[in-house]
Amino acid sequence: MSRRLFKIPLEGLNVLDAIDRYGSFAGAAQHLCVVTSSITHSVKSLEEILGITLFDRSGRRAHFTAEGRAILERGRLLLAQVGEFNDSLQSLATGWEPRLRIAADQVVRMETLMSVIDEFYAATSGTALHLTQEAGSGVWDALMSGRADLIVGAPGEGPPDGGYESIVMHEMRFVFAVAANHPLAQVKEAITAEMIEAHRSVVISDTTIGLPRLRRGLLHNRDVLYVPNTMSKLQAILQGTACGFLPTRLAEVQVKRGALRILEVPIPHPPAESRIAWRRDEDGKALRWWIDRLTAPGFDAPLFF
Repeated sequence: MSRRLFKIPLEGLNVLDAIDRYGSFAGAAQHLCVVTSSITHSVKSLEEILGITLFDRSGRRAHFTAEGRAILERGRLLLAQVGEFNDSLQSLATGWEPRLRIAADQVVRMETLMSVIDEFYAATSGTALHLTQEAGSGVWDALMSGRADLIVGAPGEGPPDGGYESIVMHEMRFVFAVAANHPLAQVKEAITAEMIEAHRSVVISDTTIGLPRLRRGLLHNRDVLYVPNTMSKLQAILQGTACGFLPTRLAEVQVKRGALRILEVPIPHPPAESRIAWRRDEDGKALRWWIDRLTAPGFDAPLFF
């Protein structure tokens, strides 16, 4: 017995997706820049092709039937596959990836990275950039899990046998900092671990999902404030909410302004290599452009705090 083949228009699947995302036929029409009657016609045509009622129209507003919902979910899978196929065709035709996902660590200055993005757009076309920020082991995790194609500012050497290439860009150094009016700034004798533990510390939350969290530079305070990035950590220290380690250059700027004090502590934060890394099996033109740009001589200084 031969299998019946349905000639399902992708336009109809896009319409179903838009109706679900925007809540109504009218919402889908507005999103797709067509009149509502065009949406209605597409739905009826799809129902005739499939021989299935996709929407229950008995109430004031049509809603998906169980069969319609199933077609929607399967249709989304098909649309995603078609999108990936189109992306592959673009890459084969031009050598430029349809998209490049970049994950940057919290030690990276985003304003500098944004200027590189402007350079990239001026030099190329057709590659969409997806930029995210990670922290700690989360940077490596983004690469290993496939959430990123390129990571910038990744701490340390990374997981062993990970199928990636990496280049050391910069060595980060850290100091222990407190606000100028913080109680620890008034202490005349040597700072002890017990003195530090008596105060709240601030750390950046590690964003890792699948890898162990990074433990370097952590204090043993019971009272810990977790923040999402370097600048919020700096703010917490500046206003005296907490104390903690900061990149040396970032802290020194505030010391010159009289806002911070740098203290010697019993267990200093060790220096940390910052790397860029990418999957060994990836070699598109966009990725290569970024590797060449980020490893240009002298570029590490403005890129990192």
